[in-house]
This record gives sequence, C-alpha cells and structure tokens, in this order.
Amino acid sequence: MTENCPIPIDFIKDLMDQLEVLGVNGFIYGTTSDINQGQVHPFRKLEKRLPIKMANCCYGIFSDEGTRIFRDTYLRLFAGNDEGFFEKKVIGPNLWRQPDKGQPLLIKLMEKNGINTRIAWLLPSKFHKSWVNVFILHSSLSQQQMKEALEKHGDKIQRLLEVYSEYFSSKYIHLLNPVTNFKCLTSKSINILQLAAEGTSSPDIAKSLYLTERGVNYHIDRMKVLFGAKNRVQLISRAFQMGILNEMPQPSLI
Repeated sequence: MTENCPIPIDFIKDLMDQLEVLGVNGFIYGTTSDINQGQVHPFRKLEKRLPIKMANCCYGIFSDEGTRIFRDTYLRLFAGNDEGFFEKKVIGPNLWRQPDKGQPLLIKLMEKNGINTRIAWLLPSKFHKSWVNVFILHSSLSQQQMKEALEKHGDKIQRLLEVYSEYFSSKYIHLLNPVTNFKCLTSKSINILQLAAEGTSSPDIAKSLYLTERGVNYHIDRMKVLFGAKNRVQLISRAFQMGILNEMPQPSLI
C-alpha cells in the first residue's frame, strides 16, 4: 500500500478545517504525469495512469488512514471499471462522475466512507512541465451542493490549495516525484546518480557498488537519454530540477 509522507498533524488539521466549506472529510495529494498534455520524456511507466500503477506508487499524502485505505481499495478493485477515473481532467476543480447503478459495491464503499462527491483538483507542477499536482477531495455534499459551494468559495479554495501544494511538493518532492515514486529507475541507477551528484568518478562508483566501470557508464548513458541530458553535469542538474535528488545537499557552484 502507498505510504503516507510524514506530514505534521497540525498541517492536516488546518487544511481540513479550511476545506469544511466544501464538506470535505478526506483528501489525497500526489504528483503525476499529465497524460492530457502528452508525455515529454520517455519514461514508459508515466505514459498511462493505469489504476494498478497508481496503487503501487510508493508515496502520497493522505488526510487520514481511512482515506489511504479507501484509495487503495478503489484503485485495486473499482477504478478499472469507473469511467470517472479515465475522464479527461483539466487544471482546476473537476467534479468526478458519480458511479452508476451497475457499480453497487463502489457506491457502498463510498457510503461507508461518507463520500457523496469527489473532486480532482489539478495544479501545475514547477518541477516538470508534464507533471501535475493533484488533490482528490472527498466530500459529504451532493454534486448539486458542491457546484453551489464551488461557485461561492472556488477562488478561495484554489488559492488555499496552491499554498499547500507548494509546501507539500517542495518539502516532499524527493518522495512524490513520479520518476522515483512510480519506480521508473532501478535502485542501482538511483545509487549511481546519487554518487555522481556527490562528484564521485565512474571508477570509484564502480568500486563502491561492486560494478565494472563499463557498467556504471552504461547506467549513466542510459539516464542521459531518459533525461534528455547532453552530459553528466546536465544529467545531475535535471535530476535536482525534477526533485529526484532533492533530499541531498545540492553541490556548490563555486
């Protein structure tokens, strides 16, 4: 099951309190590829947001444990047959299509969790032009009530979510970035990238990881292609830009 980032409880409570005007009783936050805009880098696992791929991502941000369990159950058992999951969504709030009568178990699951309406609220990501930050809001309001609440409070909620998205993505991008979160790179490639970012030479990386120098250079050359980098310096720079190495101290430019 996807792990929850270590968000302070007070942050979650403050956000939930301010989302009360939308009847929100739970939320999910993450960063994913914007398949509506097309993929601009060749990570195959990011080309399609298939439910099982989403369920198997490593990290997300959840308002509570019940919401985390709901997400996992929904993605593994119901999302594949839910037209709302596959509908095109745009930047801003998107009302999720309600399940129909042919989905009684999904309806029962939503009722059990006090969910009458879902909203996918998309925000641009500063880390990559083909990524989006997404809040999935679970609400006790009916869709009609939600439409009225959005008309009245939508601008305020937009600004609120922008602030929290900036905090979440900046602090936890090393966990939430889609490249590592959806396991687009092997752990060996990531270790090599981390050591290269520290200024370690290929021979020393090989010695440290019990590889041949040729094997190290193969991984680096492959990552250059994936990241569209011309050389090792540009590769490391782009890895930092995309949040993949953001848990590390950035190298000095002096």
